[in-house]
Amino acid sequence: MSNMMSVVRFTFKNRFLAKASIVSTIIFVVLISVVINLPFIISLFSSDDTTSIGITQSGSYSEQMAASLQQEEEKIKIVLLPDAGSPEANLQQAKERIDNGELTGYLEVAEENGVLFKAVYHSDKSLGTSEQSMLTTVLQSIKTEAVVKELGLSQEQLAKLNSPIELESMQLTPAEGSGAEKEPGEKMVAVGLVYVLVFLLFMSVMLYGNLISTEVTAEKSSRVMEILISSISPLTQMFGKVLGMLLLGLSQIGIYIVVAAINIMLPHNLEILSSLDIQLSQIPLSLIAGFLFFYLSGFLLYAFLFAAVGSLVSRTEDLGQAVTPLTFILLAGFYIGMFGLSSPDSTFVVVTSYIPFFTPMIMFLRVGLGEPALWEIGLSIVIMLASIGFFGWLSAKIYRVGVLMYGKRPSWKEVRKAMKAYNV
Repeated sequence: MSNMMSVVRFTFKNRFLAKASIVSTIIFVVLISVVINLPFIISLFSSDDTTSIGITQSGSYSEQMAASLQQEEEKIKIVLLPDAGSPEANLQQAKERIDNGELTGYLEVAEENGVLFKAVYHSDKSLGTSEQSMLTTVLQSIKTEAVVKELGLSQEQLAKLNSPIELESMQLTPAEGSGAEKEPGEKMVAVGLVYVLVFLLFMSVMLYGNLISTEVTAEKSSRVMEILISSISPLTQMFGKVLGMLLLGLSQIGIYIVVAAINIMLPHNLEILSSLDIQLSQIPLSLIAGFLFFYLSGFLLYAFLFAAVGSLVSRTEDLGQAVTPLTFILLAGFYIGMFGLSSPDSTFVVVTSYIPFFTPMIMFLRVGLGEPALWEIGLSIVIMLASIGFFGWLSAKIYRVGVLMYGKRPSWKEVRKAMKAYNV
């Protein structure tokens, strides 16, 4: 046991304090901070930018439009221009002001019988998406009011006409033991969190799995393995490396979660969440518990397999080809998870959630977004524990033989022969 803890400490310390690990951790911390604060950063550069749009002061729509936009935001400022007598003269007048920098653009609006039916924006610069959306909304509102007056509709009739239809999803026959239906705000939080955590699980297993196999192969290629197995058994090495990498992964993920939490709790980010009607208290505990279990089980399952594959390779140049099947399996699980974001209860997603190589990502997705019954979650837990036990046992047998086999990468038939020869 002391030898295993020595391997765990050495693996963790050697990787955690490595320059590459420190640099990559800092880069990810900066990226997380930038991504979370991106809306605030953008607002710092665009908060003082005001789009001044000229409108010819003719008809009733110009003053009405200026008043409507003034009630919205100050990103758009309407400048009323005197009527020059003709559309061509009005446009020429606006062009001169645009060239002088007085205006950003000119909005030419056509009306018929007091009702707007067309608008053309003239400018040297393209109109931003938010500004264009705001202008379209205001123009549509003015047109609607004009049509309502023309038809003689009352404000009550207009309110009934514009009132949106609320579509609510209700599950008629919830699965036995499944949780209550999620509220809209909770669903939004769950979708975002599941996407991030599935991606984190995929990247973590891919990264640390490759690190395990690379370290084993590097020790074999440098003949360090021959010295190690004389003092520490191969099984102790394998389990020690896997546990050391697991601690490394949990430590770095813990750092990222703390950094993300600190950034989310900043006042400007809390305001954004509040405007979207998102509350951090809406994060379900089942989602957090599910991530912890499926992260640990998925990590151990793939870590054992990567260690076994690494033990069969004598040169680091050949390692990429050897781990390709595991990489493809991981990618398949990730892409199924991305598909499952939009349909977590589809038959395909449900079936793949019971395949042990896909269960960590797919069943976690179903727990977060779908309505799996408690017996389904329990079955997936049993499947993962049994798979870890079986593949851990199989990987240990392969590892004991693989670290002693040098030269070209052996076939599975040769590995079985070696197992029989060594009574493994």
